[in-house]
Amino acid sequence: MPKERRSRAWSVRLVPLAFSSGWARYPIAVTIIAIVVGIRAYVIPGWSLAHPYLLFYPAIILAGWFGGFGPGVLVTILAAFSLAVLWLPPLYSLRIQRVEDASAMMVFVAIGFAISVLNEARLQAERRAEAAEAEMRRGEERRARPPSS
Repeated sequence: MPKERRSRAWSVRLVPLAFSSGWARYPIAVTIIAIVVGIRAYVIPGWSLAHPYLLFYPAIILAGWFGGFGPGVLVTILAAFSLAVLWLPPLYSLRIQRVEDASAMMVFVAIGFAISVLNEARLQAERRAEAAEAEMRRGEERRARPPSS
């Protein structure tokens, strides 16, 4: 098997194993955001106010990469809530006081949605490519079989 086909086959098999059920994607997405909030709060609390959004982008990308649009949006919304409550003043409130923080939050949510849309488009393209490849293999198998008499 050529090297490029092997690596693609591995990545194609990874997604169905991790997210074989449509609903399994959502608890995994919640786990991703819980891990990021934990890292943000306990491992690197010094970044809390200087770079509040930085660690949440990889979480959105990861959830969207494996789960598609729904899990990506869920992580975006959960990240926005956790940012508003835990890191933006006034702390432990959903109210955002400063206009700069509110506009930054809107940009964060818009970017999260865009990441989720792009990841869903990628997943759909992969599914179409897999279906086309399977159809091509079936056609090759039909042509390779000798006609039955």
